[in-house]
Amino acid sequence: MESGQPVVFRRAEEDVLTVCRLEHAKAIVANGRDQENAALVLRARQMGFRGEIYAFVEDPSHRKPMELSGATSAYTPRHIIAAALAAHASDRISPRLPGLEQIDGLVRRELRVTPSSALAGRTIREARLPAVVVGVWNRSRLQTRVSDDTVIEPNSVLELVGDAESLAKLVLLRNSGPYLVGGFGEVGRKVHELLTDAGEEVRVIERAPGTNVDVAGDVLDSSVLQRAGIAEARALVLALDSDDSTLFATVIARDLAPDVPIIARVNHARNVDNIHRAGADFALSISDISGEMLSARLLGRQARVREEHRRVLRIDGAWCVADAEGRAIARL
Repeated sequence: MESGQPVVFRRAEEDVLTVCRLEHAKAIVANGRDQENAALVLRARQMGFRGEIYAFVEDPSHRKPMELSGATSAYTPRHIIAAALAAHASDRISPRLPGLEQIDGLVRRELRVTPSSALAGRTIREARLPAVVVGVWNRSRLQTRVSDDTVIEPNSVLELVGDAESLAKLVLLRNSGPYLVGGFGEVGRKVHELLTDAGEEVRVIERAPGTNVDVAGDVLDSSVLQRAGIAEARALVLALDSDDSTLFATVIARDLAPDVPIIARVNHARNVDNIHRAGADFALSISDISGEMLSARLLGRQARVREEHRRVLRIDGAWCVADAEGRAIARL
């Protein structure tokens, strides 16, 4: 709708395809329960619809049957959010600045600006940071168009590029320890799989002992987080089923480890702001991530796991960070 496309929404009912004027549709998105989606797909194909039909499935084992029913593609939202969580956690999975390795001596680091920080409320010019600011994260949204007059908001995360010695003087995010994954349901297992496949060290926290569970205990218990080594963790990925539990775990973890990044799965988009207020650096909603990915495909764009399409280029003898269209964001 934001791009000016006509969109019709209706809940799954027997007459839904007739009411929505199927013969004029460019594509169909089936977003009900798995059995409702399958019935909708079959009816659309029986009525002669030859366009694309995209369906979401809650149960990964239903992907193939959904495609056999006639869906062009079937997506599992829990796997989509797991991929987004893992991508936010690891540069090995999704490099923040592809091409930076071409420049000897430069590194990328992150700096969280707490409400009590001397940087909060200042402009980038006033901050006088010993590095180039190439992006600012605010509530999981990346702002790449920054200037000397950009105001640094409390609880934002600055992406800095500079030499390692200068950046070492700042209190930066990212320790060298393992990633902690809190919760080992379907999302947690997929995050664990993606991170370990990328060669990252991962430590899993789950209530009950089991395969690949490193610390058995409640993630809402501060002693369990301490036993898992949260103070030295590279990041904490919360993959819990309940948003209330995620919010409380965020509060507990932030108190224990003020400088450890917290990346949280959120089931309902309405809870994203509250989980950010609790101290999460990145709070990713299943509906937002799935919707952005699918709308990108419907509009013929490249799907983005994160709102980042930047790279380092050499232009006119100088190095710069450029966006997806090749426009310079910052010179290094």
